[in-house]
Amino acid sequence: MRKLSLGIVGLPNVGKSTLFNIITGQHILAANYPFATIDPNVGVVAVPDETLEKLSKTSESKKTIPAVVEFNDIAGLVKGASTGEGLGNQFLAHIRECSAIVEVVRCFHDETVTHIESRVDPEEDIDIIQLELELKDLESKEQENLLAKKPKLFLLNGKPEDVSDTLKAKIEAMGARYVVSDLSTSEAVPELIARAYDLLGLMSFYTTGEDESRAWTIRKGDKAPQAAGEIHTDFEQKFIRAEVINAHMLLEYGSWQKAKQAGKIRLEGKDYVMQEDDVIVVRHG
Repeated sequence: MRKLSLGIVGLPNVGKSTLFNIITGQHILAANYPFATIDPNVGVVAVPDETLEKLSKTSESKKTIPAVVEFNDIAGLVKGASTGEGLGNQFLAHIRECSAIVEVVRCFHDETVTHIESRVDPEEDIDIIQLELELKDLESKEQENLLAKKPKLFLLNGKPEDVSDTLKAKIEAMGARYVVSDLSTSEAVPELIARAYDLLGLMSFYTTGEDESRAWTIRKGDKAPQAAGEIHTDFEQKFIRAEVINAHMLLEYGSWQKAKQAGKIRLEGKDYVMQEDDVIVVRHG
């Protein structure tokens, strides 16, 4: 099963642990001083999916299994992290295993919350983190697993008026995505996950029945046998064909049987490119 994992990085006191608490509902220490997080905290959360809930209700499924995202909260990085400064250096290796990086950047102004550089400058903060990742990469012989080249999604912690046009332009020039969210008052999870899926070129398809309704994660452009392989590794090699219908059309007809009677279930072969919200039944040898 494909695992989507995101590594949360940033300078100390920018809102990383607050974001992690919101995402997972866990309550790790989110204190107003550097290095409150000294272990790589890992949380697995369900992808919000209204379509899956409707499919499960329609099929009267005993179980509903959503797609999941794994979040890794890494201790705050500081200048010199690549050479051992601070505690973040110990956990940079954990980021290598992640699908993408979520970088939390402080945009809010609050004199009661200490900034490790004694100022609020989001653009410079981004430069510090980027440099530390690049310096850490110099130690690596694995050119395909470079930290600085990983897909990035920026969480800009502040109100919309705190985020300058130059900051947005800087991020866009990096080929990255961003989400603006005031972590003191709002929840960023659904948009964050949606942007991560978009950034990584991922999408969902479904299986549904009395036993369970389930969402599966694949890459856009994957063909039916690859999707079948997510369900069970043997299915990709033994794939014969798939019965396919769009989830919303299935919901409209109310059941698989009624949709089939109406001629809405398609038979697709090995060259079929999966579409967002497909519901499938795999036929295999």
